[in-house]
Amino acid sequence: MSITSDAPGVQGRLKPTWLAVAAALSIALWLLLEQALQRPIHPQFTEMLMAARSMQSASRVLWMEKETRGLISAQTDPNRTGMIGQEYTPITTTIGELPAKRTATNPDFAAALVRQIASLQLARGTGVVIVVSGSFVGGDVAAITATETLGLRPIVIASLSASVWGANEPEFNLIDMLATLREHNVIRTRAIVAVLGGGGAIGGSMDADGVAALRRSAMRDDLPIVEVRPVAALIDVLLARINTAALDARPGAMINVGGALIGLGSCRESHEWPPGLTRKALPCSDGTPGLAMRLAADGLPVLHIINLRRLALEWGLPFDPTPLPIPGNNRTIYGSGRSAR
Repeated sequence: MSITSDAPGVQGRLKPTWLAVAAALSIALWLLLEQALQRPIHPQFTEMLMAARSMQSASRVLWMEKETRGLISAQTDPNRTGMIGQEYTPITTTIGELPAKRTATNPDFAAALVRQIASLQLARGTGVVIVVSGSFVGGDVAAITATETLGLRPIVIASLSASVWGANEPEFNLIDMLATLREHNVIRTRAIVAVLGGGGAIGGSMDADGVAALRRSAMRDDLPIVEVRPVAALIDVLLARINTAALDARPGAMINVGGALIGLGSCRESHEWPPGLTRKALPCSDGTPGLAMRLAADGLPVLHIINLRRLALEWGLPFDPTPLPIPGNNRTIYGSGRSAR
């Protein structure tokens, strides 16, 4: 006795050969789609991830230190980075944008800097001049960790005053923050010299108590503060310090974080300097060129960290993210494509 069925589709069966072909085609299409969606990793992926994780370590250290000192604010620093200061203090000199300051604390920002610096193909041990500013702690830490991770030698000059929401705690300013990170082995580099910042880069327009606090921090860290007038003479002195620290070897690049006078100078064109990597010198039609212009005129590429809203867009970073991204997942930063220009 046999059982039959009148249900549609049962009587018309596909041959096994056609089923195998259809399955193979489906798998091939799936593999092609997967390959199209995935980008190979960047050659410096390991260094990028190391720099990003150093940024995470810096955040943990600075947040705990600020918590101990009673300086934290979860409202302005929701990602608990420890890299965001107050709105106004005695060492605050200019205005600034809080979301931009927070954008620079993203661990992937350090990875993006590794990508940019690696494109210069500098030999290990090459000196890189870095002007750090109290205005952008995230940018400062990212610049130092990126160069250290690539085996380069940071030559750091610090401008100590800060814009709003920067390293503007008088008793835990940029000097103290970098010293804390060295004590916890997050970074190794010490600044070679500092300037007070403010008017003339020598403390002009700053509160006297704020200047005194900066001097105390510099003394504790055995960090010399250069105070020379006019600005052109100050830049000459700083260039001489750079040459000494570089052991008379030509540095390979400069990184300028923020808008410090010693970095940008007072030329009209310096304030039009675009964010990101520039490989050509800019003219100075009026004013005094800062270290960026002087070194660019000598043929050094300059990586300018400013205008974080534009920089984040160009590099493929989120602007003011909460929570912060997990390092390694941003394909624009960590992939081998050319999107992060």
